[in-house]
Amino acid sequence: MSLSDFPSLRLSLKYLNMKLKKKFKFSDSNQIWRIKITDNDKLFVETRDTEKLKAFFHCYELFTGKKIFSRHQMSEKFWLGIEAIKDDIVFFHRFAKPDMPGHRGIIAFDINTQKVIWEHETYAFLFFKDDLIYDYQERFEGRGFYTLNINNGEIVEELEENHDEINILRDEAERSVDYSSYAFPEKYFGASNDDEVDLIISNEIKDIKITGELEFVNIDGLLLFNYHMAGKEKEFINIFKAFNLTKRKEILSDVLNKSANAFAPDSFFVYKNLVILLKEKREIILLEIKQ
Repeated sequence: MSLSDFPSLRLSLKYLNMKLKKKFKFSDSNQIWRIKITDNDKLFVETRDTEKLKAFFHCYELFTGKKIFSRHQMSEKFWLGIEAIKDDIVFFHRFAKPDMPGHRGIIAFDINTQKVIWEHETYAFLFFKDDLIYDYQERFEGRGFYTLNINNGEIVEELEENHDEINILRDEAERSVDYSSYAFPEKYFGASNDDEVDLIISNEIKDIKITGELEFVNIDGLLLFNYHMAGKEKEFINIFKAFNLTKRKEILSDVLNKSANAFAPDSFFVYKNLVILLKEKREIILLEIKQ
């Protein structure tokens, strides 16, 4: 007789010593605006100084913490944003007018060389599909749609002005995105499909007055969740917890924000074997899931 005769026992023993180990952290004096992970496991971070109107970009190897670059600025210092990242190319957009939401232009930036490899002033990004960029150009009457080569920005095809067909292609592109390496928090409504999860959460919050919604992730015996408590005046305290479900033991507790002026969803997520926390909007903490 061996452990193979008791699969449930073998599973429990596998996760008995599960813990979280700090991998590395990123911090900045400016507010963290966006966190992106590239197809090649690089951490790409956008920070902003909203008073001086400056945007900075930082990049690290995700699993080693090795810095690729930090505080990089584009030629447009503030009025730009990230459309998407494909492999190690970041596609930025400008704005049609400062302080207005409309996007204009496509800027392809190579992470490895820290250089712009191509740029279009008048096209606007729509989506990726089949290694092509779908984009549009405003015309006097309506929009013209095109596909572009990702690597050099050259026009591959001019498409008919069929908005319905473009929307269908966009939906297909969104459905084809692979999120299997990610686990994002989901809202907790008082019960889940796991009694152990419900027991731990109910015991944790039974004497706490929670404001807003609790969010949780359950990954193979590792329970992660965060919630908000009322702080001073109209502020909130954002609490993060991690539990080993097999042992019913807390393995990490942290305050992600001591004085938030609004609820902060998306305070954490999981990528492969890493838990990624956003703390005080100025620090990213990466924790490795160890078994």
